[in-house]
Amino acid sequence: MKNFLSLKNFALLVVMMLISGMIYAQPKFGFRIGGNITNAQYKQGDITHDIKSKFGLDLAVVTDFPLGDVVSIGPELHWLQKGYKIENFNGPLFDDAVSTLNYLELPILVKFNFGEEAKFFVMAGPSIGYLLGEKTEDENGDKIEIDLDDYNRLDLGAHLGAGFGIGPLVIDLRYLLGVSNFAKDVDNTEIHNNGFGAGVSLLF
Repeated sequence: MKNFLSLKNFALLVVMMLISGMIYAQPKFGFRIGGNITNAQYKQGDITHDIKSKFGLDLAVVTDFPLGDVVSIGPELHWLQKGYKIENFNGPLFDDAVSTLNYLELPILVKFNFGEEAKFFVMAGPSIGYLLGEKTEDENGDKIEIDLDDYNRLDLGAHLGAGFGIGPLVIDLRYLLGVSNFAKDVDNTEIHNNGFGAGVSLLF
């Protein structure tokens, strides 16, 4: 019990220090435009389907709160597109399909910055996304109706990456790791969103 209380007090102290640092820091705010190459790890029982990647847009409001000369915290709010292509499915409704998933996603990134005028940084942090809607089409371009009640709208994951900045201009590359199972009420099915993203930000 004492160890639990000590751990709880330590976590509370860390959170208070972070909040205090963010209050007294000189934050930067800006916008990011980018794109993602995403797919899905799709496993149904012992069968792993042939899933291909697809391109999606990524628009975000970004921030940067310095906590010192090296460390900063960057909460971001993204509207981004994830999704995947299914080929050679041989299902009752379609053989090939393209699915586009529109998410509102909030990653909270911890950044380690190096350099003065030109800065290189690495970053990592958890993310939580909410599925706003989807569009799935077959090989003929016809819409395939998907019941979203069978899927988890919340998408838990992480963003891992690195970047380079000169003045207000920042370029970053990141890996989007999906942790939660997208499939909710589909028997013996696991779907995880994964992908790579790149973007250009202006921070002021």
